[in-house]
Amino acid sequence: MLSSVLEFVGLLRRAGVRVAQSEVGDFLEALRLTGMDRDNLLWAMQAALIKEEAQRPVLESLFDLFWERGRLPRGFAGHPPVVPADAPRLDPEVFQLRLQVIKDYISSERSRLSGPLSGSCRAGAVGAGPGSGRGTGRPGSGASNNPGSATGRFVSAVLEGSPEKMRRLAREAMRTLPVEDMEDQDFLRQMKKNTGWAGGEELLRKMAGDKTVQAMLGRGLEERLEQFRRVVAAERNRVTWEKDPGQVADRLNAARTSFSRLDYLQSREIAKKLLLLGRRLATRQGYRYVPSPRGKVDLRRTAALAGRLGRVPASLLRRQRKPDRPEVVVLCDLSGSVAPFSRFMLLLAGAMQYKFRLCRSFAFVDAVEEVTGLSRGWDAENKIAGILRQTRIWQTGFSDYGAVWRQFGERYAGVVGPKTNLIILGDARNNYKPAGADDFAGIAASARRVIWLNPAPADQWNSEDSIMDTYRPYCDAVLECRNLEQLARVARHVFN
Repeated sequence: MLSSVLEFVGLLRRAGVRVAQSEVGDFLEALRLTGMDRDNLLWAMQAALIKEEAQRPVLESLFDLFWERGRLPRGFAGHPPVVPADAPRLDPEVFQLRLQVIKDYISSERSRLSGPLSGSCRAGAVGAGPGSGRGTGRPGSGASNNPGSATGRFVSAVLEGSPEKMRRLAREAMRTLPVEDMEDQDFLRQMKKNTGWAGGEELLRKMAGDKTVQAMLGRGLEERLEQFRRVVAAERNRVTWEKDPGQVADRLNAARTSFSRLDYLQSREIAKKLLLLGRRLATRQGYRYVPSPRGKVDLRRTAALAGRLGRVPASLLRRQRKPDRPEVVVLCDLSGSVAPFSRFMLLLAGAMQYKFRLCRSFAFVDAVEEVTGLSRGWDAENKIAGILRQTRIWQTGFSDYGAVWRQFGERYAGVVGPKTNLIILGDARNNYKPAGADDFAGIAASARRVIWLNPAPADQWNSEDSIMDTYRPYCDAVLECRNLEQLARVARHVFN
């Protein structure tokens, strides 16, 4: 039993849940008091090992995979089933008759539940597709009308809210995919194609105004779609678990999960942790050195004095650290998949604004504009979400770094100075447009140091339209920054 528990705790730690040895002892004691069955095992773990609400789904996901439902952990004796001495028995004929009654009831219930969906299709809620006019529901008027099509099955599963239907659909879609070897974006793209997710979601949004559909959705369309996303993620973990449990634990670790893959709850928790990290870093003083009669020996100035006087460095010059507030300018790319990374970077900068003598934030796509006011205050997260609506940084929808550097140099030339730490977050994908390297070199030459944070995997830099190496010579550091763990490491390095 103990070896199974320790193995499971190791996976929890790999998934980002910090578990101390004393907490393992508390768990074993709780299990001794409550009894060794499956439910008590889970409850004891939740009570002894979980410290944050966001960690509960991680524990439950690993628990279901590690100890399959219906069997106890290895080494757990459990409680023997109670079998009455005079167990009642049915005659085979009576048993078959009752079994047939149950089957007939299930069949009629399935027909009844599928009735409202076909009715809404005939009303035109489902069948509106290319060439189908107003959607009469006639056979052949669109693939979405056919309950056997992928889109029809997706719509049916979401409307019913049946986890079993969703699970069956996801499993069939994964059957031909190399799930454990696929990148996240490729996996999601294939799943949307194989399950009819893309067309089905669009169709459901059009149907959302129908009263019959509203009654079937109950809690709302977004919750049902999120339920399907969770089912797909759980099925992917189940398939991957059979070959590499550690890979599943890494995927469940929110601190190591790419910002672009975070679900809603994970995103909220990461935002809270970033704000807390920003405030913690903001309380640390920045320092610079000044001449002082006391303090550490300044070897450079001492050796320079001895060289000028032509003697042994007998007179020691000293220096002392003096608190200082640095200047920071942040430029964030808000195009496409880079937007989630930039959003968290702007949140961090906003949380640390009082640490700096000057802290200004800029956002860009193919134009650049200052957004300092939109990354400050208690509702900064809501403000940042509306930057594209409230600014004019999105002209063509395609990143244009060359135009951005030119505009920044013309409109904000005095922002970057010799005391400024310039931080740029972007993937350097320029859509094959002019790089504007000279303009960028002029901006970088004015700054104290330039740090470029790239959210793309390092092995993808300089591939296709990425021109990271064009800008690298003008930067003091180019770092990969894809998740909370990397962003926290960069923040401690850059902002101290």
